[in-house]
Amino acid sequence: MAIHLDASAVGWERPLQWGYRVVALLWLMKGLYGWAVLMGLNSHGQDFVHLAGWVPFFVPIVLPIVDMIAGVALWISWRWGGGVWAIAAFGYLCVEAAGMTTFQPKGEAGLVAIMLALHVVRMLFVRAKSEQTMTIV
Repeated sequence: MAIHLDASAVGWERPLQWGYRVVALLWLMKGLYGWAVLMGLNSHGQDFVHLAGWVPFFVPIVLPIVDMIAGVALWISWRWGGGVWAIAAFGYLCVEAAGMTTFQPKGEAGLVAIMLALHVVRMLFVRAKSEQTMTIV
């Protein structure tokens, strides 16, 4: 006897899963880049030392931690990990809009905004069924 759960309303489950895994890998690389900045492994590390106040220190320390959590959550499950990632991406965009220093490559905020917009479009148009169908064989 086996129990099968059918959770997909359309045949988009596999492509979405692998698309979100690509985003997860990119987000993990973003987090690792943030950690490289914190450890002083690139040229921006010298700028990090000269920051004054607790707010400029808060952003470069917390964002890499949140990036790693969001990347791992997105890799594990695109359904709930997508929500964790969306919160992290929105937080990153808010920090960029506020003009706080993040030491991330130029143009990354635009790419993150596009990915977040695609995520919202996916949530609106390509959704899994609200209830799962269970078949006992």
